[in-house]
Amino acid sequence: MFETLEVGKQIKSGDFNELQQKLRERLLQAQLDLAEQDYPVIIVVAGLDGAGKGSLVQQLNEWMDPRWIETNTFWEHSDEEESRPFFWRFWRSLPGKGQIGIFLGSWYTRPAQAAVDDKMGAEEFALYCKQIESFERMLTDDGALVIKLWLHISHDTQQARLRDDSPHRKTNPRGSDIPYELRGKYNRTLEVSEQLILATDSSHSPWQLLEAEDAYYRDITAGELVLEAMLYRAGRQPSAVLPHIPTTELITGPQPTVLDSVDLGLSLKKDDYETRLGNYQAQLRDLGWLAYQQKRSVVAVFEGWDAAGKGSAIRRVTRAIDPRLFRLVQFAAPTDEESAHHYLWRFWRQLQRDGRCTFYDRSWYGRVLVERVEQYATPAEWQRAYSEINRFERQLVEHGIILLKFWIHISKEEQEKRFMSRQNTAHKQHKLTEDDWRNREKWHEYELAVDQMVSHTSTRHAPWTLVAGNDKPYARVQILETFCRSISQALET
Repeated sequence: MFETLEVGKQIKSGDFNELQQKLRERLLQAQLDLAEQDYPVIIVVAGLDGAGKGSLVQQLNEWMDPRWIETNTFWEHSDEEESRPFFWRFWRSLPGKGQIGIFLGSWYTRPAQAAVDDKMGAEEFALYCKQIESFERMLTDDGALVIKLWLHISHDTQQARLRDDSPHRKTNPRGSDIPYELRGKYNRTLEVSEQLILATDSSHSPWQLLEAEDAYYRDITAGELVLEAMLYRAGRQPSAVLPHIPTTELITGPQPTVLDSVDLGLSLKKDDYETRLGNYQAQLRDLGWLAYQQKRSVVAVFEGWDAAGKGSAIRRVTRAIDPRLFRLVQFAAPTDEESAHHYLWRFWRQLQRDGRCTFYDRSWYGRVLVERVEQYATPAEWQRAYSEINRFERQLVEHGIILLKFWIHISKEEQEKRFMSRQNTAHKQHKLTEDDWRNREKWHEYELAVDQMVSHTSTRHAPWTLVAGNDKPYARVQILETFCRSISQALET
């Protein structure tokens, strides 16, 4: 989940100054308007040590009027707090209607640190997560707007920032000697944090995951997310299909996405391709029967750009598996019957029994891709879909299903080349539609939707595989190799 946030998003100093002036004016106006509303705004700022949580909170206070913002830290644990139930300290600090409360160090801190330090078992941690979800639901059911920001930095950046002699520590000194909330054990912290986010990411209080390597990008993005949420809650602005793009990118231009990490220059020579293809297909043939014997199902999701080569890649997989052991299902726009149900219904009903494979050509991710970009789903619907999808996939994995997810990535130039080939080849013309050309006009919107999709749903139990698809032979082999490796590991062969 978190490694997908390390893509190098940044804003230049000059751009930041121009952006913050506009953002400050709009945030201040939103705050003034809030004073007339009958609900509070609760902002939770969490994330890794050294990510700049304190600096962000200070920036939010500077952009808005601090007289009507209450910042809560909970650094010091008093006898008064410890002699009462855990959530008492938070209840007494909640902002009133028309006010803003920022929680730097919140109801997430104690369970997260205890789990990182192995002082809390899995059952107790799960109970805390349920209590947190229930607490936030009570707040939102009463009308509160809850905004949760998670700031992420890489391990190297954290190490550099936490050194006593680092420039960051000198220019951004901590205002307290209290130890960091999630101190040490970087990898363990990420593991616990992912569990915490997945368990508490809900439609009424969703998490917003931010890359915090660059302070300017961190602050502007967080500020815009807060502004978007406040305006939408007040009914003064329909939530944008793609949050905070119009403001930032007018000046900064497109930011890098997780897809930029895919090396589209990778390729295979014909001889190498044929050799590796045959080897992996032979392995997969045996693994398919072994999974059947052990009653372990395989579910594979194939997503990607139009003309990315999903069909040809799927064929190389299915040729290696006995037809009695798999079912391939394709999805387009939902039928009337499917639309009458929850959007996951049509995917649940296609799952094959234990020991067999289900291959999805397009999948439940349509809710956060085409339905989001084309506005077939409301912002509330596609935003809550992240947590719904994560829970759905966790149920599959906990049942023993081996889950694989592929996004086949190609460049915009390669897509155009393939479109023209289809257009000029009689037996391929049926593959090209007006929707394909129309979708190209929204390439950047889809790219940003994919970036957010991967960051929210590439989990430890269900990671995404980003496939380099400009060279079709390479893509096919990468997918087959991932199949063989994942199934082998799951079956411990």
